Amino acid sequence: MKIKLLAGIMAIMLLMVLALTGCGGTEPSPETETPQELANTVSDITIGTAAAGGAWYPIGATMADIIMLSDLGVQANVATTGGSIENCKLVQDMTCEIAITVGYQAYDAMNGNPPYEGKYEDLRCVFSGLSYGVLQVVVPDNSDIKSFADLAGKRVAAGPAGGGAILVLDMVLNHYGLSMSDVRASYVSYEEGVTMMTDGQVDAAVAYAGIATPAISTLKAKNEDFRMLGFTEEEMDELLKVYPFFSKIIVPSDMYGLDVDTITVGTANIVFANANLEEDLVYDICKLFFTEENLKRIQDSQPSVELTLENATRNPIPWHPGAERYFKEIGLIE
Repeated sequence: MKIKLLAGIMAIMLLMVLALTGCGGTEPSPETETPQELANTVSDITIGTAAAGGAWYPIGATMADIIMLSDLGVQANVATTGGSIENCKLVQDMTCEIAITVGYQAYDAMNGNPPYEGKYEDLRCVFSGLSYGVLQVVVPDNSDIKSFADLAGKRVAAGPAGGGAILVLDMVLNHYGLSMSDVRASYVSYEEGVTMMTDGQVDAAVAYAGIATPAISTLKAKNEDFRMLGFTEEEMDELLKVYPFFSKIIVPSDMYGLDVDTITVGTANIVFANANLEEDLVYDICKLFFTEENLKRIQDSQPSVELTLENATRNPIPWHPGAERYFKEIGLIE
């Protein structure tokens, strides 16, 4: 009798457990079935920037913070990377869902132009006009290096491997009949390069970032005696004929406490994403970034930022569908 009674009790308990389990079901509960949750299956995104001493890191960190403080329900992380070239690969591989790069680098990556091997066909523009990458080459004030042609045979901290500084510097050197193989390059972060220059380990340090670049600003803060290499008006005219995607950039003398303005070159930077990132998520991110308050936060994140709604649509690669939907909705593209 006791055995039968125990069996009966266990059977009743089993039925109760099954009933409770059935309450879970597979249907989403009304409380969690919001449009945002249905749209976003990604719960963790990484924003690729560049070296910590460059201008992109604080911009990326601000964008990640805006996402984290929003109601998108997405975790956002900022990553230091090798810069524009590496970021194209990281986004193509979905190691980073979103990143910053130089506009022409994204174009070259999509089309399989050197230095890319194969076509990175999953790159899509989220918005352009973020800032301008500016070629900045600094030397000690007493250096015998007076022009880019004088870099031949010199020790040059050329920025991190995979960064845009190397390609832009190589193009500039080509204009003088030289190449990166004609300099003794070290591939380090911008901060390390500037430190190596002040310590006498290299003859010149390169940064390819928005102005003011933190790594070079430290020279001004420490009252170091240094100069920045630049171009004459005639040299700039010739460069623009060969490289029409360059823009003429003037670095004001007071930016770094120098004696004269410096004429150098720059290119527009873009924020881009993998084509497979959810359309609704990218749409929501654009809508979030371009509120008056958050746009101001991005603009204030680094002095180089020139982002406005008007210049955000000058993209060199195809739109991400989510970004395209947003800019069509507000009437900036057709």
